[in-house]
Amino acid sequence: MNKINEYPSIVKCTHEQNGYPCFIPAQRILNLIGKKWSIQIINVLSNGKKVRYNVLRELLHRGWKKNKISDATLSARLTELTEEGILIREIHPEIPPKVEYSLSEKGEGLSESLQPLIDWTIKACHE
Repeated sequence: MNKINEYPSIVKCTHEQNGYPCFIPAQRILNLIGKKWSIQIINVLSNGKKVRYNVLRELLHRGWKKNKISDATLSARLTELTEEGILIREIHPEIPPKVEYSLSEKGEGLSESLQPLIDWTIKACHE
């Protein structure tokens, strides 16, 4: 049996080899979530609430004595996740400006997919 038939929802790609599906489109997402702090950001936002930048930074700092996320890294990750459509950045026209972040529908799906991995790593860490 051709292995591509095991993945009926995957659109055929010109880069398919030996009957396996093309993962080139997924590679962009895998590279993004593989970057430092991406999974933690998605996990913190998985409760469905809108979170401001400073609150998000504080939530990410919980439990860390050192190696906390820098403002430059947090800003870069938020920009990348927003550009990929995983996060929604909502700007409220106030003085000072109020910006809130939340998961998009795409981000919620990704968060649900990542939860088993997060659960596994927590369990493996404590064995």
